[in-house]
Amino acid sequence: MITDWFAELVPPEARRWIIALLIFMVAFVGAVAWWMSRPIPMPEPPAPAVRQDDGSLILERKPDPAAKPKQQIPRRAKVERVASVTVQPDAPAPESRNPCPPVTVDLTLIREPDGARRILASSPNGQVVGGLDVPVEPITLPAPAKRWAAGLSWSPIDRTSGIWIERDMWRVRVGAELNQAAGVHTSATGFDARVRIGITF
Repeated sequence: MITDWFAELVPPEARRWIIALLIFMVAFVGAVAWWMSRPIPMPEPPAPAVRQDDGSLILERKPDPAAKPKQQIPRRAKVERVASVTVQPDAPAPESRNPCPPVTVDLTLIREPDGARRILASSPNGQVVGGLDVPVEPITLPAPAKRWAAGLSWSPIDRTSGIWIERDMWRVRVGAELNQAAGVHTSATGFDARVRIGITF
């Protein structure tokens, strides 16, 4: 068995340091792997405004993490986008020499705690009297996190079986395992218990 080979090859006074070094290396590799695989937020690139054939305007995209919405944000909502449009109303009559002044409408896209999106609208030089927000694409809610795991284990070398259970807590995974013991390591009860701790990545 591997444990017998380890006991014969490594002196007793060095075993504790080797085991500690192996634990440190596993933790270090896990931390590096998690750091390299973590999601990195990427800002959307700037884009110019584009006037389309139907007269509509694709608004200029200008990323600004410090942009502040013009409206009051509901509690626990998260701001996703801030936009502003300026509209030149048509003249009340073709012969009118006094065109209506431009009207600005400020818009904010927010995400509510349940994942749904809402649009806030306001105007610094007018009153928003109505509007319509039509969701076209359904939202996909993330599946609830599964932090518990349990199962069976089996050793093809010793032909012994056991049971285990684990729990994820942030980036740390802890668990326990109870196996049938074999060979010289057999205890009085015939079982071998282990405690697990690791890093998820």
